[in-house]
Parts: sequence; structure tokens; C-alpha cells
Amino acid sequence: MFNSRLRSLMSLLLVATLLAACSGLPLDARAPKVSVAEVSLKSLGWFEQVFDVGLRVKNPNDFDITIEGLDFELEVNGRAFATGLARTHTHVPAFASELVHVETMTQSKNLLQQMKTLPEALKHGVPYRIHGRIKIDQAHDWIPFDHSGLYGGDDAKKDKGTAT
Repeated sequence: MFNSRLRSLMSLLLVATLLAACSGLPLDARAPKVSVAEVSLKSLGWFEQVFDVGLRVKNPNDFDITIEGLDFELEVNGRAFATGLARTHTHVPAFASELVHVETMTQSKNLLQQMKTLPEALKHGVPYRIHGRIKIDQAHDWIPFDHSGLYGGDDAKKDKGTAT
């Protein structure tokens, strides 16, 4: 009888440990939120342009995290615009946010398409979508994210996003 209970308890602990290990994040943890905070031009070439994109990473958890990497695509006005990939070591305290600068690249054809509609969009804010994945020290796997907003507009009312 005692041996049977011990086996049941050990099996339950093993299953719980395996489930926690497979989830990626610690129990009761929430995925970080990623949004675009600023964009500036770094270099302008014939075939490729480089931008410095400041990403606001918010940590909604009651524990600190360290961002180890970011991999994302940025869409502007509903069109592909730039891609970014960065290895970083950025500490984000619990219930806080940090600005992470990532070098992004775009091709001339994408920039030219945006230039056609940008003057009108700047009047009301530029709609954007950023989607990709983030790697943090508290997770075994990359965590996907997807966020839409209005750059230069009233972000408090128009931002929406999910982390899955």
C-alpha cells in the first residue's frame, strides 16, 4: 500500500516536472510584449537600407528576465518593410520595460513602395505590425510575438498584440 502511494506520487511529480520543462516559461509566467518605439535611418545604399529600430520590451512578470535574442519582421502600411535579427544581453526588471535597439535591413523596392504612401500616412500615424520571436533566459525555446500599432499616433488606444 505504501509502495503504491509512493509510486503514484513519484509518477505525478515526474509528469508535472516534464510538463513544466516543455512549456518554455516558468509556471504562471507571461510572455514579454514587444512594440516599436522609434525608428531612425543608419545608412542608405542602392540596394539595401539599414535602420536602427528601438523596440520596447515589456516584462509583465514578477521576476526579472534577460533578453538573449530577437528575430522579427516589420510591416508598415500593410506591406513588408524590414527584417531584424539581434543577439543581445538586455536585463528587464520585473513589471518594467527596456528599449532594445536592433539593426534592421530593407531592400530598395520595399522603401520605394513605402515612400509612395508615407506622406499621407504620417498625418494620422503609420500603421505597423511587428511579428517574430524573442529568446529570454527564463525560457527554453523562442517565444513568438505579434503586435500591431500606429507609429506616431495615439498608441494607448490603437495598439493591439498577442504573444503566443
